[in-house]
Amino acid sequence: MDQQMHNFEQVKDVLDYGIQLHSQLTELYDSLNQQNDQARVKMLLDYLSRHEKNREQAMQRFEDGSRKSILNFWLQYSPGSNVEQLLKNCAVRPNMSVDDVIKTAMAFDNALIELYKGAAIIVDDPHAKEVFANLAEMEEQEKHRFVRDAEWMDDL
Repeated sequence: MDQQMHNFEQVKDVLDYGIQLHSQLTELYDSLNQQNDQARVKMLLDYLSRHEKNREQAMQRFEDGSRKSILNFWLQYSPGSNVEQLLKNCAVRPNMSVDDVIKTAMAFDNALIELYKGAAIIVDDPHAKEVFANLAEMEEQEKHRFVRDAEWMDDL
C-alpha cells in the first residue's frame, strides 16, 4: 500500500477509509493467524478478525443510514492519520505473543480514534461533527471491550 497522504475531501471519504481499514485489518489478523501456532494467540487473532469484520459492516450500515447531505459535506482540509504508517510497520512475523497482538490492535484502535476526533475538529457542520464524535466514541467503546475480552482470554 502506498504511503501517500489520503485525500479526504468529504465526510463520506473518511467513512469509506474507515470501512476499507477495517477490511485491511481483518486480512492482517487472518495472515498473522496463519503464521502462528500458539493456541491462545490464534484465538485472539480469530477474535480480532471477526471483530474487524463486524466493525466494517457496522460502518457500512452507518454510512448507508446517514443522510446524503451530511456525507457530502466538505472538509476544509484532511485530518491526519498515522494508520498507513502503522500498517506498513506492522511486521507480520511468526509467533507473535499475546502481548504483541494486543499492542498492535491497540495501536490501530488509537489511530482510528485520532482520525475521527481530528475530523470532528475540522468539520464545520454540527451534524457532521456529531457523526465523527459518535464514531470516535464507538471506537473507544470497542477498544475497552477488546481489552476486557483479551484479559478474559488470558485467564483461560
